[in-house]
Amino acid sequence: IEGGAMSIRTGQCLCGAVKRRATLPGSAIESCHCVQCQRWTGGGAYHAILADDLQVEGKDNVRTYRASDWGERANCATCGSPLWWRLQGRPVRMIAVGLLDDQSGLTVTDEIFTDRRAPWMPVHAGATQATEAEKQSELREFLESTHD
Repeated sequence: IEGGAMSIRTGQCLCGAVKRRATLPGSAIESCHCVQCQRWTGGGAYHAILADDLQVEGKDNVRTYRASDWGERANCATCGSPLWWRLQGRPVRMIAVGLLDDQSGLTVTDEIFTDRRAPWMPVHAGATQATEAEKQSELREFLESTHD
């Protein structure tokens, strides 16, 4: 497991209406620089981490938005905090890092849609870099391999 042993982390949105508890199988943060993520977060990138066994308190406050043919984004209905991104019809796997109560020991290891990076956003030293075309190709291959 990258970054050491699994850890259980809690977190919440800005207003506290949505609380989360999840097992993090590693410490790797993925930064997505796609235009949708920039607009969704109001900033340079969406920073997410892989999560297992996600438990959500305040589900009535979760609002989802189908952002593309394959992706769905979730926000708190009260304060608007981004909660997670997931593939349509699949379990939530990538949760927003900024909502974790404890962000210690986590590191940006992957940057995606790097050709869409805001010009003022620095590159994370040592992180892998993948363009939009590379990630789109990878997604198509994944979806084709899992299609019944």
